[in-house]
Amino acid sequence: MPVTKLDNVAALVVIDLQKGLANRPTLHPTSVIIARTAQLGCSFRERGLPVVFVNVTGAAPGRTDAGPRNLSTLPCDWSELVPELGRHPDDHLVSKQRVGAFIGTSLNICGSGA
Repeated sequence: MPVTKLDNVAALVVIDLQKGLANRPTLHPTSVIIARTAQLGCSFRERGLPVVFVNVTGAAPGRTDAGPRNLSTLPCDWSELVPELGRHPDDHLVSKQRVGAFIGTSLNICGSGA
């Protein structure tokens, strides 16, 4: 179902659309996902709603279920957002070092009155 109305208290949170992850297999072509995300970003910005990009910049400290990761083998730009997203200066960037974007980052979901 297409999105036809944006709630006036919504935010767009885009997670892991970065150079080092965008080439992984997905159900839909990555180019389509990125293009649709860029369109959503434009719609949110036009309405004065926040756009938040979340990228992963490292492995979680300590032991993880996935085991240790060797990040030194990745290209130096692997954590950069794909440029096709059209990030604007007013957009927010949250960098994470865990699987989840809500724990141990500056992305605060509290205080919404919920």
